[in-house]
Amino acid sequence: MEKNMQVNFKFLKERIVDSLNHSDLDFIRTELSKLEEPTIFSGVGGSSVVSEFGAKVINRKNRIISTSSEPRDFIYRNNNAFRNVVACSYSGNNYGVELSFLKELRKYLLSNNSFEDSNVTYLKYNTTIDKERSFISLGATLIPVSILMDYYLNGKNSLMLDCIEETSFNFDLGSGIYEIFSGYDTSVSSKYLESTIVESGIGIPIVHDKYSYCHGRSTLGINYNGIAIYYNRNTEFDKMMLEELKRYYKTIIIIDSKFEDGILDDYQMLVQSMYLTKYIAERMSKDLSKVEYSPIVKKLYRYNGQI
Repeated sequence: MEKNMQVNFKFLKERIVDSLNHSDLDFIRTELSKLEEPTIFSGVGGSSVVSEFGAKVINRKNRIISTSSEPRDFIYRNNNAFRNVVACSYSGNNYGVELSFLKELRKYLLSNNSFEDSNVTYLKYNTTIDKERSFISLGATLIPVSILMDYYLNGKNSLMLDCIEETSFNFDLGSGIYEIFSGYDTSVSSKYLESTIVESGIGIPIVHDKYSYCHGRSTLGINYNGIAIYYNRNTEFDKMMLEELKRYYKTIIIIDSKFEDGILDDYQMLVQSMYLTKYIAERMSKDLSKVEYSPIVKKLYRYNGQI
C-alpha cells in the first residue's frame, strides 16, 4: 500500500519512539562521546539536516570543533585539520558516503544500516515499523536527529518527545516566495525548510542570515511580494526585526522558540517546520510523500563518477 503524506505525519512520533526503543543507544552514546578531536559531519538531501544537527550537538556537548559538510566538498577542501568524519545516510550506501570516506579520517556511519567494514564504526539506529515511503524524508530525517538528541540529553527524552506534536498554521500562500530569517542557532530548521520547499516544488525559498539582512538583503522584500518566515528566539534584535518587518511583508509566519537551550530549540523548530511544509503542501493539493519530480532525477540521482 502506497504511503502518503498524512500517513507519514501520523506515524512520525511513533517512528521516533520505536527507534529510540529498539536502537542500542548506550553504544551510540559511548561512541559519540569518544569524539574528542575536530570532526566533520556529512550528509546530502534530507541527511544534510541530520549532518547540520550532529555537528551542532558534538560542538556543544563534546566541546570540540565540528562542522557540517556536503559530500562533494571533501574533494576540494583541505581536510588536514580534522580527525573524524561522521557520514549521515539513512540507507548508508549512497555515493555521498563514499565521497565522505575518501580521506584518511576515522570513519563513522550514522545510518539505519551497517556493513562489513572494519574501518567504519557503525552508529546504527533500528526501526520495527514499516519503512517510510516518501520523496521528502520525514521520519528518515527526524529519527537520526532524535538519536543525536538522545545523546545530547543523556537519554532524558521527555522534552524532546513532547516537541513532536502538530503545529497549526493559517495563512494565504500568495506568490509562493518564502523569505526565511535564520542563523546558526536555527540552521537545522531552516535547512530542512529550504531543501523541502525546493525538492517538493511548493515554493521559492530564500534564506537570510538575520544580521546580513540588515546589510542589503532587505532590498528583495520591496521588489517581490514574498512571505516572511521568522525563527524567533525572542532576543531584543528579534523584537525589533519583527516590528520593522510588519511594514514590508503582508504575511509573517513566526516560529517561536520554547526553551532556553539552543539545541533543544532547533529541534522543536525543526518539527514545527515540518508541519509548516505539510500545511503549504495541503493548500497546494500536493503530497510531500509523492512528488512529481523532474525527469533529470533518473540520470543524476545514481551518478557516481568524477565529481
